[in-house]
Amino acid sequence: MITVDSLKKHLQIPGTFAGDDEYLSQIVDSVIGYCRDFLDLDDSEESTAILEKPQVSQAMLMLGATLYNNRESEVYSGTQETKAFDRLMYQFKKW
Repeated sequence: MITVDSLKKHLQIPGTFAGDDEYLSQIVDSVIGYCRDFLDLDDSEESTAILEKPQVSQAMLMLGATLYNNRESEVYSGTQETKAFDRLMYQFKKW
């Protein structure tokens, strides 16, 4: 599962820079919620274990980076999953 610190590292934002921490925290919460819904997960330990898998964490970081780097255009175009996001996430999706 991702954190503000892991998202900052992924975005190459210095750990000492706290100016966007509140916004990044909102992104982290949104991404976790989005991925939980995408994979149709509940609050069980099994679901939490899926969210902690490296593939899912990487997909969350990529989606978080998209939201951070494209915050203005996202308002108009909606959340865009990349092919890499799909490849990382679909293996855990309940069909």
